[in-house]
Amino acid sequence: MANTTTTVIAATSMDIVAAILQAELAEKSVLLNSVSDYSQWVVKGAKTVQIPRASSFTAQAKVVGTATTYQNLTYAADELALNIYKHIPVLIEDSAREQSAVDLDGENIERMASAMVVAIESSIAGVLVKAANDIQLSGTSNLVLTSGDIVDARKELNDNDVPQEDRFLALPPAQEAAMLKISSFIDASQYGSNEPIMNGEIGRVFGFRVLVSNQFASDSEFCAYHKSHAAFARQIAPKFEKQRAPLNVLGDELSLSLSYGVKQLDSGNRGVYADETVVA
Repeated sequence: MANTTTTVIAATSMDIVAAILQAELAEKSVLLNSVSDYSQWVVKGAKTVQIPRASSFTAQAKVVGTATTYQNLTYAADELALNIYKHIPVLIEDSAREQSAVDLDGENIERMASAMVVAIESSIAGVLVKAANDIQLSGTSNLVLTSGDIVDARKELNDNDVPQEDRFLALPPAQEAAMLKISSFIDASQYGSNEPIMNGEIGRVFGFRVLVSNQFASDSEFCAYHKSHAAFARQIAPKFEKQRAPLNVLGDELSLSLSYGVKQLDSGNRGVYADETVVA
């Protein structure tokens, strides 16, 4: 990152911080890239985003002289509430700025953006693991995933007619070693130059793109899901503000805020959650 001076920040702070946050999102987001983004559906004044889903048709056998039955699509909607508001306030005192060998404004802004990315990733992880379909890990002490666990997760998705493309398998770092030992796993380094690699992607197995994220609450879990299993929508673009603190403080206040929402779609039927808990 280029050195960001206080003068430049004062002149074009919003543009700079927006660019920094976009760079952080591109470099550090893992789960965000694996879910559906409906930010373009957000309109001013909205508190929610309605995400529709439709039923499907069934091909009927046609008998000569016999009419088939008309079919109609039915629609339902998932309501994504724009109810997550994150804020990071910072105070930089004048004496600290003058005595610092680094650019405190630039350093703080970059780390504020990083923290905002972590908040978004954590929110997404929270809805990914609440899938409608649960399986129990079958590895040693029921803590380590196996190829059989992944096959079971794949079957659950297939049984629910979840599309084959855009499937992901997200796991915590503690499960990465077990994944790398699975014989059917294809390391991302073997894709070839024409295959794009997502941030956090370590490879593929049984039709899943495998992602490693440190946002899971437990080391003994994973989630297999389709991109439409969860949704994200941003309402307020990253808003950066800078002003002088009260005179008895002698410093500058920095603030970064962001409003968004996340939602599990289709009652969790497009995802499978696995941990060491016995399935009822």
